[in-house]
Amino acid sequence: MNIQYATSVADYTRCFEVMKELRPHHNLESFLTTIDAMQKEGYHLLYLEDEGRMVSVGGFRFTTTLYDGLIIDFDDFVTLANGRSKGYGAMMFEYLVGIAKEKEIKTIHLNSAHHRYDAHRFYLNKGMKIIAHHFRIEV
Repeated sequence: MNIQYATSVADYTRCFEVMKELRPHHNLESFLTTIDAMQKEGYHLLYLEDEGRMVSVGGFRFTTTLYDGLIIDFDDFVTLANGRSKGYGAMMFEYLVGIAKEKEIKTIHLNSAHHRYDAHRFYLNKGMKIIAHHFRIEV
């Protein structure tokens, strides 16, 4: 098992099979178009394979904020439903922590939908803290 950066359309297409569990509103075409635009804004997509099977993906970007300086903003993080509780998510999370440490970034930020209780339990067990509410308005 190893974690790699997605770098090609073939990689992104394979990642979509996992990502669609978190982002079911996308089809492959809209996913690839959106990923292309996000990459231009500094988005990176990681994936984890086990025996040639894509099992977990995580998307992030580096952002500078007034409140925390340079941060990692962990946009997307999902493991296949039938692959959960096998350590894949933990490996992906620890890999991201390693990137932060290597770049001397002190904080990783992540938004999670309010109804994703299992994900919240995972993040809290990893030492993350709930520090804010995320607000949005459709216009």
